[in-house]
Amino acid sequence: MNRMYRNIEKRVLHKVLAVFLLLAAAVTAAYPRTVTAYAAENSVAELRGMQDMILNWKYANGGENQILAGDLLDGAGEGGSDWIAFNISRMGVEDNQAAYLSRLQDVVEKLYQDTEGNGKKYRLSDIYRMIITIKACGGNPEAFGKDPEGNSINLLDDGIWNSIWGDPGKQGINGYIWALMAVDSKAWEEPQDAEWTREKLVTSILSRQLEDGGFGLIKTDASDVDLTSMALTALAPYAGSEVQYTFTSETTGQTVTETVDKAAEAAFTCISGMQHEDGSMVTYEQRTSESTSWALMALASWGRDPDTDEQFIKNGNTLLDGLRQFQLEDGSIVHSLDAEKEETEGNNMAGYQAMYGLEAVCRLKEGKCNTFDLSDAPTVSAEEIEKAGNSLPELKADQEKSGEEALEDTKNRTALITAGIAAVIVLIVMIFIIMMLNNRKKKKMLSDPDSDNSISTDDDDDDW
Repeated sequence: MNRMYRNIEKRVLHKVLAVFLLLAAAVTAAYPRTVTAYAAENSVAELRGMQDMILNWKYANGGENQILAGDLLDGAGEGGSDWIAFNISRMGVEDNQAAYLSRLQDVVEKLYQDTEGNGKKYRLSDIYRMIITIKACGGNPEAFGKDPEGNSINLLDDGIWNSIWGDPGKQGINGYIWALMAVDSKAWEEPQDAEWTREKLVTSILSRQLEDGGFGLIKTDASDVDLTSMALTALAPYAGSEVQYTFTSETTGQTVTETVDKAAEAAFTCISGMQHEDGSMVTYEQRTSESTSWALMALASWGRDPDTDEQFIKNGNTLLDGLRQFQLEDGSIVHSLDAEKEETEGNNMAGYQAMYGLEAVCRLKEGKCNTFDLSDAPTVSAEEIEKAGNSLPELKADQEKSGEEALEDTKNRTALITAGIAAVIVLIVMIFIIMMLNNRKKKKMLSDPDSDNSISTDDDDDDW
């Protein structure tokens, strides 16, 4: 093929590339990375505005008059749904809580129908999350549904005090943390025969404190912002107490006697050292919104205002300054600022964790009890729950999935979509190549090798 045709093909290729570049620019423009501007002083109204933006991003386009409806309602018992129900309830939003409690009650009753089988679907921390969500929405976790024998279900006794599912810590320190948060969510009365007392849960957490003051999931893990902040939040009800706890350190093997305040001081010092100069928190060498939200929760739970707490102000930036960087124009919250590819779409977990981190700060500024102190939660009667449940359609089989199953389905759908897009791209490239080869073949057929005016072909074109 001579240079004239070579140049024609190059121009075609350049045009194709130009179209792709224009499309890429359009996509980038459609999803800008913008930090919402706020005043230096953080009023409750501004912080609640951030919460509202997250809710609007997640549900404003659903066409529902209620947040706790549709897929979210049918996903009761899963983390993504439970935490939204928890959040709006703590925000004081009156919604469809009775119906949500009915769906959640169905989940709990099925758990009791086949303890061994359903136990594979849920971790103990899932049970503790349900307890907290039930109370936040107005239900009573000590009398929530019926077991197969018709007895009232007491999730606090069966799940924590005298756990029928075993040691709360079998999944790591996470289990102890959330068990303690559940029993302290309303100062639930501790039974005299309780195997897992508050003292035992507190000492189980303290015994896993690392030498740098932080906490990891297991004793071989390095200190983690999220887990350390969770531990601090769980221990917050014991702040200011002179009670000393004696335990054997899991890391050093030494016997330790100390107050919760002393342990907390070391923990706060640890995570303060993990704060970036922009105010956000760093975990596994990445600035993440979830870690920043949990640090906010920890501070507020201990009565420490992130606007004025000098230990958590870096280069003039507070934790709230750090969190704002993760919020996009559509209100959503991204996971990381340091991902290999810039995140342009919000993350569900990042969103609901930001909501309760902000709620903790709002409650502190308003002089209310902290987010996980549910003593001010509303009350929804068993009759109201039953009535709401009677008006709900039955769940389809594919809707009765655990959180892990639902997540796996999402991953599968994502993989299929990705594969489909890749297949389309390959098809376009193949079509283009075939067109070029056909064009070359036609030109060869038109060439007259005996003519001086013929169009010659160059052997080096085979390299193309």
